[in-house]
Amino acid sequence: MTSVDPLNQSLYFSAVASAAQQASTEARKKEKAVSAKRTPFTSALKKSIEKEALVSAGLPVEIAGLSEEDAIVFLKDAVDTAGDELIEKMTASAFSGYRNAVSQFMRYIVKNTFEIEKHKRPGFNRKGKPRDPAIQIQIINKKLDTLASDLLYNHLEKLKLLAKVDEINGLIVDVLAV
Repeated sequence: MTSVDPLNQSLYFSAVASAAQQASTEARKKEKAVSAKRTPFTSALKKSIEKEALVSAGLPVEIAGLSEEDAIVFLKDAVDTAGDELIEKMTASAFSGYRNAVSQFMRYIVKNTFEIEKHKRPGFNRKGKPRDPAIQIQIINKKLDTLASDLLYNHLEKLKLLAKVDEINGLIVDVLAV
């Protein structure tokens, strides 16, 4: 009586195993070929595109290539240092630097924390135009949202100062327009 071959010894399974091994080696060769095709120009182009996207979004170029956590730490530190400088020196440049740092931090938070969905509403308004879409905002990253609210709470006095200066600037523009 002949013995029963284990599954690994039969012709069918050995052919399947060799085909799978050959396919995996070919896939690795393709990956190496694709990674070998990337030139320094391609990577420099990607970095340039990322930097330009950050600048167009109103964010600093320094966060290009950083992870989300590192970018948040960088922006939070920028707000803190600008706030300390504003307390030490009450100058126009310190004020504008703090305002810029806060706006960059908030842009990054809004860009990476919230997701906006627009839902089309049926019907027309009184003027016969289609109704504005219903906008729903969802918080994707609660941790980031709490960090932003904590930072804003800690900088409440400085932000009140910003609001007062903006109010005064608005009054000056109103007076000049008359």
